[in-house]
Amino acid sequence: MLTKRNLKCLEGLLLLISLSQTASKRKTAAAVDVSVDTVSKYIVFLEACLGCKLLISHHNCLLTSQAKELVVKSRDLYTKNWLPTKSFNLLNLKNLRGVFYLKAIAFYGNKRLAAQMLASSIETINIYLEALEKTLGCSLMHTDNRGSYPTFTARKILLKCDTLFNILPYFRNAHKLDPGRHIRLALAREIDAAFVAAETEYAEQDIMVFADDPNLHTDDWDIALTYSEPQAPDLDIILQKKIPCGFFASQEYLNECGIPKNLLDMQQNHRILDGSFRPYADKKYRHLMQNCCKTCTVGNLNILLTDMARCGSGICVVPLTISQTNLIYLDELPCEASATLYLSVHKGLKNLPPFQNALRNYRHMLAQI
Repeated sequence: MLTKRNLKCLEGLLLLISLSQTASKRKTAAAVDVSVDTVSKYIVFLEACLGCKLLISHHNCLLTSQAKELVVKSRDLYTKNWLPTKSFNLLNLKNLRGVFYLKAIAFYGNKRLAAQMLASSIETINIYLEALEKTLGCSLMHTDNRGSYPTFTARKILLKCDTLFNILPYFRNAHKLDPGRHIRLALAREIDAAFVAAETEYAEQDIMVFADDPNLHTDDWDIALTYSEPQAPDLDIILQKKIPCGFFASQEYLNECGIPKNLLDMQQNHRILDGSFRPYADKKYRHLMQNCCKTCTVGNLNILLTDMARCGSGICVVPLTISQTNLIYLDELPCEASATLYLSVHKGLKNLPPFQNALRNYRHMLAQI
């Protein structure tokens, strides 16, 4: 399985190889045409993937014994001559990305699916393929009415790709969690972080709240709670749970407009904040919105319905995982809408003891809702 995480691993390894030769982040950055900050971020990323230090000191850039072993193991895969008729190696980010995208197209069958699985775009893939073709001076893809196919030169490159990609299992197998590292929990923004923190029994977690559902193709999180069904290939859905929705309003709004007597009164005489574009809006949610006389559509996912409700803008319908601070739960109004909450984790982490314990805690927490 080829993922964006795989590409970042290969790119980080390229920078580590270059760093072993230059012993300078500045020279490495200049050699591969990136910023010094990018070099630092990739080294930190590799350290997180492998669970070990790669540099003795981030100031003098001396490699640890583990880093030297990794460089020796992988250097030949990058520096070997990939084509017998032309000098070409992968110690160049553009070349590496071009070869990776070429392999991804062959692996997934077409550019559209490759772009989707790599959280990229067809335009980005085309840019790197065109740069690779310019470097090699030949065409890599043949297109007809049945689709796109690798040319003879591309097939020769693809045959050698497997030896490079064989390094990827090393990252999965060598991963040992740093005892000092916190578990990174990603939340869709309308899940209350305080609610999660209060229900868990361990403190070693960093909670990251996203404006919308977190991008599940990235490696920036370990465990995620989202309302959108995860589609990334390098993660597992541990649990999906139906979460009831409810009506909420501020005391300011209720003082001005009164408490709805019943559902019909609310639909006819109250201002409803319409979040039917939210990922948790099911058919019953949308049907409810269609029957309301006065609605305020909140299509921007970066704007919280609960924030608008706290300002007295109207009544909101949201899952019961939200913070009820400064909001009144109108629990006497029946709400049939519900949301599906997904608990997911990156595959390489789910069998490690700290993550097993964390997942057990989150499953228990969701069972109480």
